Amino acid sequence: MRGIVWIMIGMVGVSGCGPRGEQVMIQTARGADYSSGYGDGCKSGRHAAGLTEAIPHKETQKYLHLPQYKEGWDTGFAECKYREEHVQKWQTE
Repeated sequence: MRGIVWIMIGMVGVSGCGPRGEQVMIQTARGADYSSGYGDGCKSGRHAAGLTEAIPHKETQKYLHLPQYKEGWDTGFAECKYREEHVQKWQTE
């Protein structure tokens, strides 16, 4: 089971569907403020899930005053926290 999980994780990273690939797609589709918020929220979500290498970040003024940044941050936080929690769960099985 572990081998399959690692293969899947490797394929995601190589295919461009990892965080950097997502950032390019998001910025193109949703704009720079959303993309920036998503990236910051993703780092924060990964940290909240226990990945201490991920440094949480939120630009408070943007979060309070730019709806696209806030939406991106909230989405990035939730998605990346969920993803990181499941990667950690698969690693322990």
